[in-house]
Amino acid sequence: MLVQAILIGLIAAFGKLDYQLGTLYAFRPIVLCPLVGIVLGDLQSGLAIGASLELLFMGSISIGAYVPPDECIGGVLACAFAIQLGQSTEAAIALATLCLAIKNVVNAGMPLLVDRADVFASKGNLKGIYAMHWIIGLVIVVLAFILCSVSFYLGADAVQGLLDFIPSFVIDGCGVA
Repeated sequence: MLVQAILIGLIAAFGKLDYQLGTLYAFRPIVLCPLVGIVLGDLQSGLAIGASLELLFMGSISIGAYVPPDECIGGVLACAFAIQLGQSTEAAIALATLCLAIKNVVNAGMPLLVDRADVFASKGNLKGIYAMHWIIGLVIVVLAFILCSVSFYLGADAVQGLLDFIPSFVIDGCGVA
């Protein structure tokens, strides 16, 4: 279980590292969920859940001040919990919708680092700007790893309780949507 939790954290970290490498779109659920399926021994469910979550997150792009939901963490955790708990694709979608605010919580502290990059830019310090880029990226990657690993390792029972609490019409509605 601990090894699976670490591997799931590494999958999420890989997804977050994508932004540092020029946005190759490896952070999408259609890519990450089959990897989660392989780690958990159920590739078929990983593929099905990844395809369904990709539809959910397909339009999540940043326009203006809108911060889109975190398809990487939401997709990895939703897929992992759905496979581990033997839940349906609809349950994974319901779980993913619960994870959508994680990116906003993590990003709350980023303006401090971005302000530092602005200071470096005003002084013409290109190395400082590069350093802030990589520090911000490292913070995001490490937080994704910790969040997904710890959540998966400690959270299966809590998530099952949450799924039992959510009325079936809500889970069915997520599947229809």
